[in-house]
Amino acid sequence: MNPETGPPWRRLDVRIIWVAAAWCVGAMAAALAVLWWREAPWWLSAPVPLVLAGVGYEALLWAKTRYRLTAEHIEVRTGVLLRRHRAIPRARVRSVELSANPLHRVFSLAVVKVETGHRTSSDQQAALTLNALPRTEAQALRAALVRRDGAGQDQVIALGQRRWLRLAPLTFATPALGLGALGATYQGLDMLGYDPDTVLIPRLIEWLGARPDLPALASLTALGLLLIGIAATLALATETWWNFRLVRESDGGLRATRGLFVTRSATLQEDRLQGVEIAEPLLLRSAGAAYTYAVITGSGSAEEEMRAFNAAALLPPAPIAHAHHVAANVLREPDNPARTVRLLPHPRLALTRRVRWALLAAAAPGALPAALGAWLWTPLLTLAWIAALIAGASGLLLARDAYRNLGHGLTGRYLVTRHGTLKRRTIALRRDGVIGWTFTQWSWHRRSTLCRLSATTPGGRGVYHVKDVFMGEGVRFAEQALPGLLTPFLTGSPATRPAAPVLPPATG
Repeated sequence: MNPETGPPWRRLDVRIIWVAAAWCVGAMAAALAVLWWREAPWWLSAPVPLVLAGVGYEALLWAKTRYRLTAEHIEVRTGVLLRRHRAIPRARVRSVELSANPLHRVFSLAVVKVETGHRTSSDQQAALTLNALPRTEAQALRAALVRRDGAGQDQVIALGQRRWLRLAPLTFATPALGLGALGATYQGLDMLGYDPDTVLIPRLIEWLGARPDLPALASLTALGLLLIGIAATLALATETWWNFRLVRESDGGLRATRGLFVTRSATLQEDRLQGVEIAEPLLLRSAGAAYTYAVITGSGSAEEEMRAFNAAALLPPAPIAHAHHVAANVLREPDNPARTVRLLPHPRLALTRRVRWALLAAAAPGALPAALGAWLWTPLLTLAWIAALIAGASGLLLARDAYRNLGHGLTGRYLVTRHGTLKRRTIALRRDGVIGWTFTQWSWHRRSTLCRLSATTPGGRGVYHVKDVFMGEGVRFAEQALPGLLTPFLTGSPATRPAAPVLPPATG
């Protein structure tokens, strides 16, 4: 399209300059306060003009940025030293996300992020971001990009409940955040000039060495760090999932809104939906709760799942029954296929393989204490066998659980696969959304004739696995799921091929 013809180009909202100025002033004030506290020489304040120059750069960037929406594209022209002109076909838009941090909300602004679903190494290349527009204009742009006509009434699918926040600490991030508090304390003390390496830590070690109740003190410290981790995960979950709301718009699109200080809203087009995933981390599963994700083109990649805001998330951590109810509603099915399917068990060789890996992994925790005990201090040998025993017992339990969680099956329009122990995943994929199959055998697979069957789909992570099945069973399952797709690659006549296993009757 000729950039000089078509609809007029529009500016971003000028108030974004005030937002940038507020951030810069806040950062500058904090830095000057630290310098004053440490009685640093005045010349260390020289970067202050650079901070002020940053505000000027933001103003110049605002003046050089334009966008417009045409019948076929959304276009953006931006850049100060290097000018860029990006045009994204509206047909490639997969999701539109609106976000607003506290300063944006003060000025009634919103950031619009347009996702195309194109996977690249850079988020900036995969998405188009407009920072920022008036809130009403941002909402109108989102409605236009997802082809919403505004007629009809939204249907509420799910509303977040405050009691679900108690599930937030049931994650392995809780102890990690507690330990992170130690690192943050160290960095803060070092920034304030207390020199923890040469002053505080040696004094702490000396003080601990003189304490007769060191084991009790260590236990209390661990408990304190755990409580800090619990508080941190609760705070993070409150910020991330506050006021969660999932609705089906009048044109069928799915819109999820959430956030306490930073509000975010993502819209997914229903015609891109390929299925749903129920993810149950080990601790959440013990409480009967799970995450719910959409398998949808353009969102839900493995990288997105690790972010605080995942556009494919359909629900906060919630009771499993509620997760299945929302999944069924999103799929427009009477019940979630991931719950109604009868999963076929996997070979016992899959259990043997997991037990073998668990025992090999159990040797690692005791290896270092054993080596140090044999070389330096004999009592470490006791620690080595205790660590190996605990790791071995835990590994065997996890191996058994991982095997019991394996399963695959067909029901109605969906194929279902389940696997995992630290995070059990049950994925229901639409059969007509699978565009290919991959059979993988490693060297340890070949003797047992086990393989990993992978379904390729344009949605979500792109590939979903049926793990550790016999090669013949994997071929038969793939043929039943998508009759004819593998036929050109199979040898032998249909009459000489082994009979397919009897799967549960299709429903729906």
